[in-house]
Amino acid sequence: MSNPTLYYFDARARAETSRLLFVYAGAKFNDNRSGFPLAEDVRSKTPFGQVPFLEDGDTQLAQSIAIESYLAEKFKLNGTTLTERAQVLQFALVPGDFYAPYFAAKDDAANLKFKEETAPKLFKKLEDILFKKGGQHFVGNTLTWADISIFNLIDFFHQQHSNLVEAVQPFPTLLAFHKQVAAIPQFAEYLKNRPTTRL
Repeated sequence: MSNPTLYYFDARARAETSRLLFVYAGAKFNDNRSGFPLAEDVRSKTPFGQVPFLEDGDTQLAQSIAIESYLAEKFKLNGTTLTERAQVLQFALVPGDFYAPYFAAKDDAANLKFKEETAPKLFKKLEDILFKKGGQHFVGNTLTWADISIFNLIDFFHQQHSNLVEAVQPFPTLLAFHKQVAAIPQFAEYLKNRPTTRL
């Protein structure tokens, strides 16, 4: 059987958590990075004409959270009980609450409001939850999709323009968590060699 193929643009954005799930599991996959606009041969494969899109044998999936959920279940990174699986999904959905206002900000004033008000308010909630959990994991006592998703969120803002990393600086538990996950050997190797992209 051929390796799964993940189709996306040459960017992190909506595909990076899926890539990280593959990396942590040590599972080989084809990282198909398209230019923009999306190549027609890729667009025609997808159910909604957009990426990310995953082909894994007979399984074909669009929508980033659906793909992540599938991979988390496949690699046993989705929690062990009904409650844990719901909690893992809860945290996997949180990055959308950051990305929506971030990408909606179209001028300096909106970017400043995001950096100084919106992002810190959301990061404070994550900081408090993680601190109460002991600082290591958001759900349970082992690494899950929830941790990988939040790690990717923090990592994304470490690398964005407008010094968005400043929005994370007041939250030492989140910063320590980011450093801890980045040091996991699979991730450390991947991050060292990951293509540099704007998003």
